Amino acid sequence: LINGQPVLIKGVNRHDHSPTGGKAVTLDEIRQDLMLMKEYNFNAIRTAHYPNDPYLYDLADELGLYVVDEANIECHGHYDFICREHSFTAAMLDRVQRMVIWDQNHPSIIGWSLGNEAGFAFNHTMLYGWIKGYDNSRFVQYEGAHRPEWGQDPHNYERKDAGMGTDVVCPMYPTIDEITEWADEIAPRINETRPFIMCEYAHAMGNSSGSLADYWKVIKEKEGLQGGFIWDWIDQGLLEVDADGKSYFAYGGDYGETPNDANFNINGMISPDRKPHPAMIEFKKIAQPVDFSFKLHADRNEFTIRVTNQRYFSSLDDLQWKWTFKMDGFDLEEGTCSFPKLMKPKTEEDAIVSTLKDAFDRHSLDTVIQLGTAEVHLDIAVFCVEGATRQGRIKSVSELQDYPVVASEQFSLCTRSTGIAVHSLPETFHQRLGKQKLSEEDSKFTLSSNCCRATLYEGSTSFEYALDSKTVVFGIRPNLFRAPTDNDAVKQNGDQFNDPSKPLGNWLRLGLDCVCLDEVVTSGSLSSSSITSNATIYGQPGKQSYPGIALAEKLLSSVGEEELNRKVHLGSYKQTIKIDDKSALYVEVLFDLNESLTDLPRVGIELAVPSELKEMMFFADGPGENYSDRSYSSHAGVYEGSISDSSTYVVPQEQSNRMNMRWLVLAEPNGRGKLQVPKFSEDIKSTFRGAVSDRQGAMIASTSDEMPQFTVSRHTDVSLFSARHVKELKDDQDRIFIRIDAAQRGLGSGSCGPQTLEQYKVNG
Repeated sequence: LINGQPVLIKGVNRHDHSPTGGKAVTLDEIRQDLMLMKEYNFNAIRTAHYPNDPYLYDLADELGLYVVDEANIECHGHYDFICREHSFTAAMLDRVQRMVIWDQNHPSIIGWSLGNEAGFAFNHTMLYGWIKGYDNSRFVQYEGAHRPEWGQDPHNYERKDAGMGTDVVCPMYPTIDEITEWADEIAPRINETRPFIMCEYAHAMGNSSGSLADYWKVIKEKEGLQGGFIWDWIDQGLLEVDADGKSYFAYGGDYGETPNDANFNINGMISPDRKPHPAMIEFKKIAQPVDFSFKLHADRNEFTIRVTNQRYFSSLDDLQWKWTFKMDGFDLEEGTCSFPKLMKPKTEEDAIVSTLKDAFDRHSLDTVIQLGTAEVHLDIAVFCVEGATRQGRIKSVSELQDYPVVASEQFSLCTRSTGIAVHSLPETFHQRLGKQKLSEEDSKFTLSSNCCRATLYEGSTSFEYALDSKTVVFGIRPNLFRAPTDNDAVKQNGDQFNDPSKPLGNWLRLGLDCVCLDEVVTSGSLSSSSITSNATIYGQPGKQSYPGIALAEKLLSSVGEEELNRKVHLGSYKQTIKIDDKSALYVEVLFDLNESLTDLPRVGIELAVPSELKEMMFFADGPGENYSDRSYSSHAGVYEGSISDSSTYVVPQEQSNRMNMRWLVLAEPNGRGKLQVPKFSEDIKSTFRGAVSDRQGAMIASTSDEMPQFTVSRHTDVSLFSARHVKELKDDQDRIFIRIDAAQRGLGSGSCGPQTLEQYKVNG
């Protein structure tokens, strides 16, 4: 494809957009875009859907980004018309000629595009013929050449005249099964030798980009698949300030215009003010220039790290990597290594890891791994040190921090044979032992031990848990709903309430946004110091109202009063709470949901804690948000952070989930600064004691071998669903909400593309 190499296109579609200037972008904003693309390992741009400012091509030449230059030809409203209309022939040719002649001397341009979604007929074959006659050094692409002769029905990869309009097979939004079928069956059968490069895929609207890693696993394994361009680069919102001085990003309909597409153009990998969304980190990992594999040999005392140079034209001499051994999520020891010298492109070699091997022996990790006494991880971070190599190879870890990270990896060397690691065992916090007590009075059950107390009323599963007379847990309830992502359904698109490909309408019909427990039976056991509640879970459709949310309003207006006033039987719920003699509270929850329930948002619980607990430290996959189908870039570890009162996304929706929680600590800020993650060799227990005791904090830990997911938020899911903009979010009830899930639906990219894959869906 490029200089004789089958270069994978790790691209993105870019629209001109400024949050203050609209389509009038500044040169600085263009530079910001391309610098971010390089930082996150993109290598190509499609100028969707028009030629760009000459500065972009100059900058792409300078930075080393491939460009597919696209003609300004698009006609959704007359899709099958202008491609066949002679009166448009000259205008279409004029646009293509001006683009090619104006931009032809830019080496960054590797291909020309005939436009976007404008049918395919003789006007396009004429454009293709002119370009190939004028500039045969670059490929020509056009997605419409593989559509049926009329309309935009599914792609026809066997269309006989497609080669008269495109040199590459470039569909938009194919499924993973579709690209696999193309590589395994269709291309060999029809003797197709053109590369398959998706012109659009992985629609990035809101909290999205699920299964990016699944796409790229197939792309890297199958011959003929050569990547694609994510849709798209930036959320096209406009910065506004309301009467109260709150800033927000406006979108379709906010200026009173009709018709409008609501937030459909809020579909980028970065926010309007050019802050990367979490999906950017996922793509950076997928597209990194170097990969690693780790093999622990049978005697568990030797290992091999193999390096793969994923570049096509250069060695890895400008890179250096840092390794870190982690014990139960904490950094144990770190050091640096160099890559093999003059390593050829697209080759593999074993790395020389003498310093890493010394650390492995020094901490007797072979014994730890053999006995399974701790979780052990090996983290790798790769830094670009280009320019520094003239003065000699950088050796120290501290010096490396000044250079950009271009790749990362994590290997799990050992999981605990005795369950989840919790360094903050109850005795860490409270040295006083106390005898458990259970009392029942006036339909109220009270469990107590030493300085803690749990209170639960008969007929309810909600309880309060107090420590040293201060309530630290306000209630607990089953949670089967999430604030819908744009892929679950665009909540401001009323027509999607009955769309079978969008699950949100069904969730609301089941009343998952307002579940209740009925037929509750509560009993206490002194022998086990526990209170057990059994109940039936019901959904209450229509109980919540969502003014201004078009989908919810249309659904409510379309169903009868009988359906709104009914309860929907969802299953059963069992909850057991215990307090041990060290003042630790244990909660066990069991769901038995109806098997008829499919494609649920989540299965879990929600509890509330005091709003003063603003800081957190956790051992889970992180550091940023991750989901079952967007977790390739996440590493297990101990991380700290503050709980945000804002939204990551322009339109509030589900966010901030983290997989595989071992434990979570919440604490109040104090004058000694923020919570800091210590190294493993430091006094970890004192860190936890300080967080929980000195800062009036709380700890939640998983004692199950199945690690849950968790979210910490200042807002309930209902509040997030009710808001159209970030400015409408208000702190709920002066509480912080913790959602702990056994399972949560993946993200997919179903706002304009494939829905969440079956393996990432949640069923009853």
